[in-house]
Amino acid sequence: MKRVAVLGAGLTGVGAALELARNDVDVTLIDQDDAPMNRAGLRNEGKIHLGLNYAKDASLATARTLLDGALRFRALLERWVGPAADGLATSTAFVYLVARDLLLRSEDLEAYYASVDSLYRERLAGDPRLDYLGLRPERLYDGCGRGLLDAVFRRSHVADAFQTVERAIDTDELARLLRRAVAESARIRFRPGRRVEGVESSGGAFRVEGSGPAGSWRLVADQVVNALWEGRRRIDSSFGLVPDPGWLHRLKFRTIVKLPAMLRRAPSASMVLGRYGDVVILPRGTACLSWYPVGLQGWTHELGPPESWDGPCRGEVDSAQACWMAAETIAAIEPWYPGIGQSRPLRVDAGVIVAHGCTDVDDADSELHSRSRIGVVSVDGYHSVEPAKLTTAPLVAKIAAERVIAPPGGS
Repeated sequence: MKRVAVLGAGLTGVGAALELARNDVDVTLIDQDDAPMNRAGLRNEGKIHLGLNYAKDASLATARTLLDGALRFRALLERWVGPAADGLATSTAFVYLVARDLLLRSEDLEAYYASVDSLYRERLAGDPRLDYLGLRPERLYDGCGRGLLDAVFRRSHVADAFQTVERAIDTDELARLLRRAVAESARIRFRPGRRVEGVESSGGAFRVEGSGPAGSWRLVADQVVNALWEGRRRIDSSFGLVPDPGWLHRLKFRTIVKLPAMLRRAPSASMVLGRYGDVVILPRGTACLSWYPVGLQGWTHELGPPESWDGPCRGEVDSAQACWMAAETIAAIEPWYPGIGQSRPLRVDAGVIVAHGCTDVDDADSELHSRSRIGVVSVDGYHSVEPAKLTTAPLVAKIAAERVIAPPGGS
């Protein structure tokens, strides 16, 4: 019987563990936190991308990648958590607001959106099982979003607008569903509070070692799935798998607020393209706010982020910093989304964004405008997983589990 260790209990690691368990494989799921889904998969805006936000990738590689993930996202969740996936709460639909100091002209954006829409229609025509969060809308965007400029937003701060079908999920609810599925699985042993320090190949098996509140620990596995997200490259390196150069870790904060009554059914919005942000209008009168110039509080090209990022990534933010972050974020968004200033901050936390790039998103040539590098690298039973985005994490998790069950070449 295979002994499989899955390192990291974010969306990718949990998905891989649940898929393995579904195929009668026993799994040890390891995470440094006390609960699964407690870091980047939880502490983000929750958008299930259709590729519209990556208009600087003219090759459409990112759009193809994100469409593949988005159109399978709901079905894969349902595979792991059952019918509850169909009731997962979502935001109001996104309006894409074109900034006045734009990196692309409105007509160029519309041409790109039309190309993504064509890719979307091709995929739906080729596979009746595909859907976007349970729906199969006829098209992804409409220029009628321009009518919202005067009704909802401030035209003085926005050059143009596009109404889209894109939505975000409630990541708190997603975490609850996946935690319950892990707890109810007889084939998954969750081992919390364990930081992975290294993986070595030894005698045809793998030795995984680490530390925790109880001291150092060790386990032996026949196969290893490395789904550690911000810690993945450090462990790959310990195993001897050299990461590609140019990877970047960014620490990005978000603010969860209680909305004023007048905005509780308002559209969600993304400002494009550059150092801007999002307003994600969620059910129950809350919203997730992000404003990149304020929220970006860390940047490193090291194999992993510094320990100082650990607290915010667990939701532990100093009260003074949280008050400042919330106030600055709300103040930056209010000029273009009137009424947000009346919101009441509820929570401030952060997640790590891992991507390939050397310059920031206000550089039109930055590699951060692409997210097509996803997949699984497998070496003799060691599987390193790159999901790129929340949107593509379930798809890549399933691929990783399939590598364990039926390794390439039958080895």
